[in-house]
Amino acid sequence: MQIIMQGFVSMSDDANMADRVINYFDEEFEAIRSQLESGTLLDYKERVIVSRKIDEALSRLSPYVRSEWRARQVVKNGENLRERLLSVRDIISNPPI
Repeated sequence: MQIIMQGFVSMSDDANMADRVINYFDEEFEAIRSQLESGTLLDYKERVIVSRKIDEALSRLSPYVRSEWRARQVVKNGENLRERLLSVRDIISNPPI
């Protein structure tokens, strides 16, 4: 019986993993947003690289979107952040130094 239980993953373990993944990406998106608002991300090349990393993060969040409302919210925030990073208007109004 003990051998069978070692391979068993409970629903609470799955929920804890989902919460940790969602919290991690939420914090990362907030850090990027604060860098963008403070003017740290001025270089267009750097913005493109960060937006590609956001794409990767969104793909990693996709398994949780159906079951977790917070995951949907984090994905939506990530998509908005990605659009803002690549916004030509934002780049023109905040040119690199």
